Amino acid sequence: MKTIGSSANLLVRGFMLVLGAVALSGCISARSYVDPQYHQASYEAIHRLAQPIPLKLDVQFQRNGKHLPSADAELRGHVERTLRSTGVFTPTTDPNTSVAINVIANNIAGTAGAAAKGFATGVTFGAVGSTVDDNYEFNFSFQDPAKAEQKASYHHAIHTAIGNTHTPSGQTPTTASDAFGRVVEDVVLNFVRDLQDKGFVPQ
Repeated sequence: MKTIGSSANLLVRGFMLVLGAVALSGCISARSYVDPQYHQASYEAIHRLAQPIPLKLDVQFQRNGKHLPSADAELRGHVERTLRSTGVFTPTTDPNTSVAINVIANNIAGTAGAAAKGFATGVTFGAVGSTVDDNYEFNFSFQDPAKAEQKASYHHAIHTAIGNTHTPSGQTPTTASDAFGRVVEDVVLNFVRDLQDKGFVPQ
């Protein structure tokens, strides 16, 4: 079991107060589920290029609109891995690169309500379970060699069940860290597919 307060949990959860309350009870299982409705594009839906396009990448992780610099590196890692795996883009630090992608991930978290749920779960040792929704809004901007900019927004969500509570039917639970990585992968794939479908990058 991962330690509550680990760097992964600090990054991907907007409900730290929940986990703090749950910690009172010792070890209560937390199962994260990636919302399947936002998984719209796959690697197979994207056309790999013989020569991937070098690009400059800038990312920012926010919680309720406030920048959390400590989470930027984790976000960047997931975005870079997905972009490279598409075979369309190659992130680079070359200052002469004319193509750029900017990603802002905003975790929209209701911490007050989450704290109340977490306290009830903690003091009942998990008998009264709780489910917390972590909603995300991702804003992308793409700058092509002519300096034209294309923007797009995508939503996603992670649902985490703590203690004895209902879990999504037919879905496999995972860790908070893995769930966040899959969320980022989903939205990046959606964005790259849309860029190709709309003719902003070659197919």
